[in-house]
Amino acid sequence: MGRHNGKARKGGERVGALLAAKNKKTAPTTQAAISAAFKHTTDAGPGRNMQSVLDRNDLDELMALADLADRDFTAERGQAVVISMGASGVVDPREEAAAAEARAEAEARNAHRLALPRRPAWSPEMTAEQLDLQERTSFLAWRRNLAQLEEEEKLLLTPFEKNLEVWRQLWRVLERSDIVVQVVDARDPLLYRSDDLEAYCRELAASKSSLLLLNKADLLPPHVRTAWANFLDTAGVDYAFWSAFSVIQEQQALRSEASALGVEPAVLKKLLQQQQQEEAERQQQYLRQRQRAAGLPEAAVEAEKEDPRIKILDVDELLELFERKCAAAVAAGGPDDPRVAEGPDRRFMVGLVGYPNVGKSSTINALFGAKKTAVAPTPGKTKHFQTLHVSPNVVLCDCPGLVMPKFARSRAEMVAAGVVPIDRLTDIRQPVEVVTSRVGRAQLTAVYGIKLPPAPRHLPPDTPPTAEQALRAYAVLRGWTAGSGLPDETRAGRQFLRDYTNGKLVYCLMPPGSAHVGWVPGEAAAAAAPPPSAAQAPQADEPADGEDTEDEEGEDGEEAEEQGEDGGEAAPLASGATATAPSQRPRSGAVAARAVPADDLDAADLDLLQDLGLGPKEAKQKRPDYKFNKKAARSKGDRGQLRAE
Repeated sequence: MGRHNGKARKGGERVGALLAAKNKKTAPTTQAAISAAFKHTTDAGPGRNMQSVLDRNDLDELMALADLADRDFTAERGQAVVISMGASGVVDPREEAAAAEARAEAEARNAHRLALPRRPAWSPEMTAEQLDLQERTSFLAWRRNLAQLEEEEKLLLTPFEKNLEVWRQLWRVLERSDIVVQVVDARDPLLYRSDDLEAYCRELAASKSSLLLLNKADLLPPHVRTAWANFLDTAGVDYAFWSAFSVIQEQQALRSEASALGVEPAVLKKLLQQQQQEEAERQQQYLRQRQRAAGLPEAAVEAEKEDPRIKILDVDELLELFERKCAAAVAAGGPDDPRVAEGPDRRFMVGLVGYPNVGKSSTINALFGAKKTAVAPTPGKTKHFQTLHVSPNVVLCDCPGLVMPKFARSRAEMVAAGVVPIDRLTDIRQPVEVVTSRVGRAQLTAVYGIKLPPAPRHLPPDTPPTAEQALRAYAVLRGWTAGSGLPDETRAGRQFLRDYTNGKLVYCLMPPGSAHVGWVPGEAAAAAAPPPSAAQAPQADEPADGEDTEDEEGEDGEEAEEQGEDGGEAAPLASGATATAPSQRPRSGAVAARAVPADDLDAADLDLLQDLGLGPKEAKQKRPDYKFNKKAARSKGDRGQLRAE
């Protein structure tokens, strides 16, 4: 007996049964009807696993290949096989160099075999079972080709995506998109860029273009961005510089300030953009006047303007670029293109693909967050495949991050790049060794404030520390200990790797053919700084440059920034000198010495420098003599003693 509003109702227990019977009547009953209802959709369906798979042990790999081939393996008892390992001898450097040369030749000879798996041809008349079998067979052939490459050529491949369901999502995204945007990390673009993905797009449609979006570009100084722009222009690659992290921070700050002022964020953003434009025009006019006063030609003034190729785009500029690229791709398809028949109301589809941890999700959040008040997301049918309407004309088609196969140099480099999950590591020292060798001793000291042991005497003083030295020093500083009481190197190493991936520790790779392999903050400033004079040597009571605390470093940075903003007191710019943005200043703990001749300054100038914190530090006052005099011991008197009567 069911109840309704506290009263008994006859037949109430049959409500659920009636709903179940109704669903049975309307739902498809046969397997053919179910297949027809979900034919060629992006629904993962029951039993599909969307978990990314990069590494498997031998048993799991055997069972996965058996599942792809629709085979059943039965264990059989066999004879025991004894494998003897020979004694390892000393490696000859000449043999090692010859092996490296042979490996490079083999990689160049077999580079075409690293092609991405293609989706086999299909037609709407095919059933879901036929399409699934065809895709599994093609994917199995691709896996066997890579395994044969490793076995015959003795080449080592990086961990790559082995889950067919993730590659199926990539196939759907490429087919639906007008343009394909590869989101890469600007610190090492060639590691995350796939040439074969661009070729696959051209195979699907000649008018389907690709765009290389270099995320985290705010970590690159202008000269590094210029070098990469020249390299990509020579290679004929369309690119754009972008920073999703900076955009998200600006959006959060804008919303907070707009809420405090009681205005709409869009109105406040427009006012701030006008102020920034006016400030940039005044700054450019001021620099032009200073250059003319110095006698420089007009060409030198124009040459100092920022190169538009290396500009870091904002949200509106990036969406405008997407729309312009999509319109050009549709127009290049010609009048017979089916996209043209859909009319002018058709929205452009932009596919986003990329490796894990390159900022693809942050890019989507930044683009979607800027238009959140006007539009809403449209989720797809699967857990990971979805479309987002970010503007009236642009729709983002999201693809789960996947790792593409490449020839391996070192697994530790893949871990440092963020491709392999950090939490799955068993050996933490090798990836940390890669990080410490790149960022250097000065940056580790400045960022973390750790005291590292000095380099050996036979090595230069700026030799990077070993992974063991850096991990132990940081673990001791933070008070992290393992169960045995020793410093917890695993926890410290994971923190190092996360900070390196997130950009707290900065290292930017230079393009091929450059004079230097990479760039770290402080290299350009250290090379341009004059050697300190004898008058600027650290006194006994003041710390050395390398021992300055983070608070003193921050004060110096703020004072230098205030001086840079004061145009009236600034010295004229020399020919070829370039200004450095505050966000691009060196993070190293070394503070450049200030060459100020004391003979040319009067008392007022010295007082001004002292107020700004730029003058010589005063010696510590001597402790008064009376501080050293011990006070006489206080007597308790006759308290607690018996008095004579």
